[in-house]
Amino acid sequence: MRIKSVFVGVKPGPENHPGALILLSVLVLTPFFYWLRADTIGVSSLARHWTALTTAELGHVTHNVASAIVLGLIPLLAARYLLGISFADLGLQRGSWRRGAFWVAIGVPIAILAGKVAAGQPEMRAVYPLNQGLMTGQVSFINHALIQFLYYAAWEFLFRGVLLRGLTPRLGFANANMIQMALSVLAHFGRPSTETISAIPAGLAFGGIARHTGSVWYVILIHWAVGTAQDAFIMFG
Repeated sequence: MRIKSVFVGVKPGPENHPGALILLSVLVLTPFFYWLRADTIGVSSLARHWTALTTAELGHVTHNVASAIVLGLIPLLAARYLLGISFADLGLQRGSWRRGAFWVAIGVPIAILAGKVAAGQPEMRAVYPLNQGLMTGQVSFINHALIQFLYYAAWEFLFRGVLLRGLTPRLGFANANMIQMALSVLAHFGRPSTETISAIPAGLAFGGIARHTGSVWYVILIHWAVGTAQDAFIMFG
């Protein structure tokens, strides 16, 4: 038996939940930004000392696990059990593995190149890698990359899964893709400007790949490759 949605009075069903899905994304992105960070966002001016606006940094494992729960697990469960959208319709199915293999074969090399370019930018090197244990040599790079997969999976579950695939039946793919991209870009605020700007074409492209393959898993691999390559080039390049 489906649970009646508590989001803005929307009844469960595949075409009745645009507002609820957007509200859901805001409800998970807000605590993610302020309380689940691996770094600190703050303000400073000539008249004021540095003031932190976010809570103390979380350790790398805690940050990634908490992000997986808040950005990934909670939206997926809410969309499934409160709004009645199947996990397959949210992009958790295998989809077309041939199309997926095609996009991974193209996307991963581009992702590695993008990571190399990003690693050469001073503002990116000032922020990444977020894992302090990696910076001090206390954590191996393999462990770093594996735990970070949780973060990228959760990110894609929310934006290219719950939002894109959840909004498409009612709003159409083009509108849904623009909305998920816009929210994804806003979620990059507080990062270097080049990263935030890059999230515009990347978000649209990832949305297109998720639609073409019928799955978010291939996009997760490509997105994870970008971040892993970037950290690798910063550490060893």
